[in-house]
Amino acid sequence: MRFLLIFAGLLSIVPFVIGFVVTLFIPDVPWIGRLVVAAIPAFCTFFAVILLGSRDSARYSATIKKVRGNLLASWDSTDEQFLSARPCEDTSLLLELREAIAQFFDVPACKIARNVDLISDLHVDQLEPTFQFAVVRPAITSRQKEPESFGFSTTNLHSIDELVTAIREVLDQNSGSIKADHQ
Repeated sequence: MRFLLIFAGLLSIVPFVIGFVVTLFIPDVPWIGRLVVAAIPAFCTFFAVILLGSRDSARYSATIKKVRGNLLASWDSTDEQFLSARPCEDTSLLLELREAIAQFFDVPACKIARNVDLISDLHVDQLEPTFQFAVVRPAITSRQKEPESFGFSTTNLHSIDELVTAIREVLDQNSGSIKADHQ
């Protein structure tokens, strides 16, 4: 909440300054009037940022709590059961993603099933970009030889297998650009 208050205060400085500068072009207005006119849009901005930030924070927390509850109520699956559901070329990445997702939702890794849907079960679309920073980014950066920027989207990804494939594509694309740079 402290961050939200600081951000709202800093953001409200912009309309205050603009409002104050505009009042300088109006003749015969006392200084207190100029300050009041400049403070009105600043207060509205401050209040709007607080309301919208609080609403977004509440939605985020509710989504995390709902997903965590659903995951904790689900059946446990061992790593062997998780891997045997379907073949996968990169089992280490698959297990790393499973662990990262479990940490993100603060549940044991055994609660993350292979058939979990990223959109309907985990609501990843509502948890962007936090999900990418906590789950996807570490998986990509830990496998890069040299730190590189990358573009990634979880849009239309529904399974953990699709997520692994998308991460693999980013890694292959980045390794291809590194080879091309060195030639």
